[in-house]
Amino acid sequence: MAAPRRAIEEQVTPAGNGTTRSKRLPRSLRVTLGTGFVVLAVVAALAIPDVWQRVGAALLSRTETTGAVVLDESFDGDTLNTSIWNTCHWWADHGCTIATNDELEWYLPEQVSVSDGALRLTADRDPTRGSDGREYEYRSGMVTTGPTGSDSEAKVSWTYGTVEARLRVPAGRGIWPALWMLPASGESRPEIDIMEVIGQDPGQNIMHFHPSDRSEESPSKRYRLPGKSFSEGWHTLRLDWLPERLTFFVDGKEVWRVTGDQVPDEPMYLVINLAVGGVYPGPPDETTRFPATFEIDRVRITTAA
Repeated sequence: MAAPRRAIEEQVTPAGNGTTRSKRLPRSLRVTLGTGFVVLAVVAALAIPDVWQRVGAALLSRTETTGAVVLDESFDGDTLNTSIWNTCHWWADHGCTIATNDELEWYLPEQVSVSDGALRLTADRDPTRGSDGREYEYRSGMVTTGPTGSDSEAKVSWTYGTVEARLRVPAGRGIWPALWMLPASGESRPEIDIMEVIGQDPGQNIMHFHPSDRSEESPSKRYRLPGKSFSEGWHTLRLDWLPERLTFFVDGKEVWRVTGDQVPDEPMYLVINLAVGGVYPGPPDETTRFPATFEIDRVRITTAA
């Protein structure tokens, strides 16, 4: 079993080009699911081959928890919206890392870019001295909707609802893209890991739940894409979060459910990052290709109805 990702676990001290994506579903097809939607989908599929896949994904990604929209990012501009996103953890000081896992990357804002309708987090083999005085062999990118400091509030947080992201991950030993959630209070737990993919096995999604009570078990689940890889094409990851229930989806298919009173009932925020090496998943080797880019096409968060 993979070692669980830990966010601030025992560490609150400061530490210190993607491929072209397919076209978006035309706005004329973004209508309420129903008879009209199906008719339009069939017509579009006849004329545009890859639209049918888009329509199918939209049908599969319906959520029972949809309420108010908290965040809907399609990354259509050419700059990161800093009113929503930070480029480091809240304990950041001119960059950051996860020191407790001995990770090999130093996160820097310049490794985060927005272009051609996607957010891109890029890891490079480029030695960098962190503000903690250590030398890091790699630099990489991350974003978070969390606080910017110990006394600040999260930029975007919510309690109960749905988070959905459409993304494509890089492959390669030692590469570790992740989509996860942390409490807006700044504590390290509870933690919900919606997606972790290790580059040496890009066909498998690893999910974890770390409850706030450290005496409780931290369950995990592995889901393997049938005959595919998360680095091949775009895939949609989703979490439905309701009282005493977490439901995880991959491309519209339910793949895991966690229930019980350990399910968080407090505001949480989102983290998206591209880690390199560490105790887990291990370092890159000569087969790992850099730069490696984690692409995110859309992030949508809604509250529970």
